[in-house]
Amino acid sequence: MIVLPSVFILALAASTAPEQQGSSQPSARQASAVPASCHMTPRPATPFIPPAHYNLERLPDDYFWIGSEKLWTSAGERMVWGWVPHRPGHEQDLTAKVFWFRVGYSWHTDPVPKIKVTGRRLDGPAPPLMLPQGPATHAIIDKSGRGAILTGVYVPVPGCWEITGDYEGDKLSFVVWVEPAKPGNE
Repeated sequence: MIVLPSVFILALAASTAPEQQGSSQPSARQASAVPASCHMTPRPATPFIPPAHYNLERLPDDYFWIGSEKLWTSAGERMVWGWVPHRPGHEQDLTAKVFWFRVGYSWHTDPVPKIKVTGRRLDGPAPPLMLPQGPATHAIIDKSGRGAILTGVYVPVPGCWEITGDYEGDKLSFVVWVEPAKPGNE
């Protein structure tokens, strides 16, 4: 079980895994490397606001919520994930951690959440997205014990990727650009 003191930490962790600390807020050089053909998920015209009883703190200005009460997550203005190839002894490393929320989710009754996370590369062939650390787990997000669903993903090759969460038929997808991590950010 993972306990998080605030959604601010949640939002920052959602974009990158600590094992491969690529920047979720790209530099000008990173931003220019994203091809126009990769249509990363934009901020919605009508923002999704999580239900008030979730007591979620305000996200940083460059993050926003996407989804609906059935399934939601946070996203950044420029979703660029740093990627490092798996090396011997690092087969469990992640490209990113993604926190998913849904009204009615209880980590007490669903400690191994029933979410299925998949991914597909949009700009070329690639092996499937991997979940190297196994099925989803949960994270406690506030003092009331309310929980989030936590998944760790490994993108097998850089490129433009669509990530989809499916919780018993309630689906949410978003698009990210994955590029090799800069030296020193591995």
